[in-house]
Amino acid sequence: MYEAGIEMTDGDFEFAKSPLSKKFIRLVFEKYQLDYIAYFGEDMFYVAGQNSQPLTPLYPNARYPEDIELVLDFMARERIRRIKYENGILFRSAVPELRDSGNNS
Repeated sequence: MYEAGIEMTDGDFEFAKSPLSKKFIRLVFEKYQLDYIAYFGEDMFYVAGQNSQPLTPLYPNARYPEDIELVLDFMARERIRRIKYENGILFRSAVPELRDSGNNS
């Protein structure tokens, strides 16, 4: 579930609002030197730097910088569990399928 083996394409942003794009997310990863972001559900994220250390807000009860928050919101809306940046390429996890609550099979 938390593997990130699917290369992100512009099609992943078909319904995203500006400024979100593949280029925007790549620039955020480069700016903060991030390795990956994992989404665990609700408001639980893990933002990992390239040095394998977590990137955390500077103050208790503070939020991440606005551009990182946009990436987190995008991941939650699109149900992406992980985005990884490797050798200049963004990878994402598979999007889980929605279950039909009316289907009892």
